[in-house]
Amino acid sequence: MSSVHTTAYQRLVAAAAGLKVPDAVHRVATAPPQDPRPGQIWRAAWEDTIQLLLITTIGDDDTVRAVPTSFERYVDSDTLLLPAQATTLEQPLALWWGLETTLPWCVLDRQVGELTNRPDILTSRTLADAIAGTKRGSGALPSAAADEYRAVLADRLEALASAQWAPQGAGGLSQLFRAHAITAPQLAAALNLLPPQALAVWRGQQALTADQAAALAERLGQPAGYLLAANPALPPVVVHELNRPLRRTQIKELAAQYDETERDGRLRAAYGIFTLAARDDDRAQPNWTARTDRYFELILDK
Repeated sequence: MSSVHTTAYQRLVAAAAGLKVPDAVHRVATAPPQDPRPGQIWRAAWEDTIQLLLITTIGDDDTVRAVPTSFERYVDSDTLLLPAQATTLEQPLALWWGLETTLPWCVLDRQVGELTNRPDILTSRTLADAIAGTKRGSGALPSAAADEYRAVLADRLEALASAQWAPQGAGGLSQLFRAHAITAPQLAAALNLLPPQALAVWRGQQALTADQAAALAERLGQPAGYLLAANPALPPVVVHELNRPLRRTQIKELAAQYDETERDGRLRAAYGIFTLAARDDDRAQPNWTARTDRYFELILDK
């Protein structure tokens, strides 16, 4: 490295060392992930799409209502401009309230901040009334750059809103095995299962795991994904547990361990938890949080 580059790098390191992260930002960023709540600011991420969001309402079926948030100066007539003291980020923010939409929990990646003063009902009007120094974008002159930026935000939200990973589950395992003349004893031998477990899989009462589907794929002449799609539908409680933001780090680690996408990692975890629960003797009142914890402890060796 040349002396010029070395000096530039040293200046960069010195500048970074001089930056002070606000205590509130550090506290939020290092806290264990929790379920989302209104008034929190999250980073949403799904595939190649990343966007900051303000959570306004918690909906049903693992969804939230959220407003896209930016540090940009671009605004439209529905934008609410918050002063720096309005959030723990300690930076002025633009809330694009005209783009508020419903998003699934699974896109929530990390909470990065929160409002310092949140009204009980979070709307553009109540927030403007609760926080001094708030301005509206209605007085700003429209520009082509603002219109273009709004269109980019709209595209990002559309991509995040359409995110999904949990299959409906066709429930056709039994028919698939019969069509290929696969018997329960053959399943037991191929997948190293006890006879009762193999019979449950053969009858379509117990799901194949990702590894089991891969083991059968070549024999049946079908891709592993085709076999997984024939599994019985995942219990909603399993889908909910893996939709929770606190599971995302575990899912990413699992996906990295198998060199697969995050979506495939979610499927691997879901069918693994489902199968693990099916082998559990205590099925009367299943604790799905504990079973999910147990699965990741086993798989990630933690």
